[in-house]
Amino acid sequence: MKKMQKKIIVILVVMLFIATYLPNVSGKTNYEFHSYLEMTTELQDITNNYSNITKLYDLGSSVEGRTIWGLKITDNPNIEENEPEVRICGAHHGNELMSIELPLLLAWLLVENYSIDPYITDLIDNREIWIIPLINPDGRMATPVPTRRNANRVDLNRDYGYMWDGSGGSPSPFSQPEIQAIRNNALNNNFVLSLSFHTTAAYVNYPWNYKPQLTPDNDLIVLLSNQYAASSGYTAIFGYDWYQVRGDTNEFSYGCRGDIDWTIETGNSNIAKSWDNNRDAMINIIDAADMGITGIVTDKTTGQPIAATVWVEEAYWPCFTDPIVGDYHKPLLPGSYTVHFRANSYEEQVHIINVIDSDKPTVQNVSLIREDNYYAYQVTWCNFFDPYHYPDNFQNNPTDAISALGPPDNIFASLGLGGVIVLDMGKDGEGGIFNNQGDDFIVFEGDISPEGYDVYASVTWDGPWTLIGAGTGTSSFDLEDGSMENARFVMIQDDEEDGSEYATNPGFDLDAIQILNPSSVPPIMPDIDGATSGKAGKNYEYTFVTTDPNGDEVTYIVNWGDNSDEEIIGPYPSGEQITVNHSWVEGDYSIKVKAVDKYGKESEWAILEISMPKSKFNINLPFQNFLENLSNLFQVLQKLLFLRF
Repeated sequence: MKKMQKKIIVILVVMLFIATYLPNVSGKTNYEFHSYLEMTTELQDITNNYSNITKLYDLGSSVEGRTIWGLKITDNPNIEENEPEVRICGAHHGNELMSIELPLLLAWLLVENYSIDPYITDLIDNREIWIIPLINPDGRMATPVPTRRNANRVDLNRDYGYMWDGSGGSPSPFSQPEIQAIRNNALNNNFVLSLSFHTTAAYVNYPWNYKPQLTPDNDLIVLLSNQYAASSGYTAIFGYDWYQVRGDTNEFSYGCRGDIDWTIETGNSNIAKSWDNNRDAMINIIDAADMGITGIVTDKTTGQPIAATVWVEEAYWPCFTDPIVGDYHKPLLPGSYTVHFRANSYEEQVHIINVIDSDKPTVQNVSLIREDNYYAYQVTWCNFFDPYHYPDNFQNNPTDAISALGPPDNIFASLGLGGVIVLDMGKDGEGGIFNNQGDDFIVFEGDISPEGYDVYASVTWDGPWTLIGAGTGTSSFDLEDGSMENARFVMIQDDEEDGSEYATNPGFDLDAIQILNPSSVPPIMPDIDGATSGKAGKNYEYTFVTTDPNGDEVTYIVNWGDNSDEEIIGPYPSGEQITVNHSWVEGDYSIKVKAVDKYGKESEWAILEISMPKSKFNINLPFQNFLENLSNLFQVLQKLLFLRF
């Protein structure tokens, strides 16, 4: 009997240990495949029960009007913070049911173990984790059985814009509403690492998928892929060696946004086994997002965060700052790196950064100085023509689309005969082309053999496109030729008239696009309204307002005329009135205010003369304080005497 009691006690102690110290598997352990409505209900349950660490977003709608849900998990879900961001998504293909379950189970694991498991708590406190379980809800709910494609019969994992080629029934890059929703989410959140779940195999598939050349980040990618494979029991594999595709999520994530993105191929049955295989590996990827280098990039004058790109010479692929916070996160292995910080309308800075610890990032904050230089900011979509087929894809053209970004450097993107690329000339108004007097932008050829091309421009990424002109070699262009006032996106298309499609680096070789005079005029001189005379030591309110002809936000620089530091206030929307206050000692002063737009263009100083005259009794300040204190003392004594009687 005593032996039995001891066994029971031991079992209870073990169970208590497991319950206390090991992460809970998930809140839903019945391991059944979810319909769209069941998944929606669970996501809503998570946000209702864990509102302090989650927020559920409507990312957009499918062809048939179903909401594509995105669940954000972080310690302050309503605030944008300096944290690396990770995305876990599933079900590009509606019939790959397991790809829905793994992200959903991960969500439950994270929220249920917050404040219980220290490791999970630390991840949620220091990451922003996005879980998008079901990208293709129409395919999932198709009858009589779920379908691979969406309601338009398009393979969503061929609809992305990086190296898109029209396969999978995709009529144009980002043509489907489901993929437009994922694209917008990716542009609004600078993901560092991502996982995209598919079935049916047992692979950890890493980029590239469309060509045999390795990515510049290959050493790091292989290391993390092997770690995932070791944890899951799957096989790490270079995508091109297994399954060649163009226009998929891995290519877009890395090619356009610098986000290292894996396709994880799992079985499509036995949820418990797949979850057991992938659970720890998924957590490890979330953890790995905070390795390498990190920091915040700001304007040296205003201190405001800016939209910048970070380029590491030894792993030459850009990552982007978050324009709200200004933070960047570039995963790197330990080593010494030469890092370039670039932003439109700013002088480039170069830093040597040593990464010592693979478990925590090296911090390098940067403040950039204004300078008149404006170049393409990011790749929107591209389709380089390739005449070859597997296993020889792109054997004569190893160039990358990102080589067209930034200033001319003789590193170029070869489009192939008839190939096309669309570049974003400025994020959130940073850059952009305006129709000024003379030519407005220059297209730079990257080699010594001039080739022909056509140039189009648009205000939006998907057109309508206006023909601006044709060029050969390095040429300049004027928006006036297309009767356009402004544009944000430029399309370059090879004219198919020069050279052979089998030549080395075929087609037009695009090195860079430079904007000339991007801001047509500076802000209008501000209006100042407020008192022009008053008492020394008293605070007075003043209002400032100006408008920017281009509708850009403005920052105010205020000089109060009293040897205090200049104040930098803003940015504020054009036309919005702001109120500030200040006080002076006796004397006469000139308040000076000017406005600065996003491009560093400054208005003229506005000036308001004010006077704080001396008191006619000329009582000095210490004596005045003595009299005030004496008066207060008298009032106290009077009250005490009154209380006595």
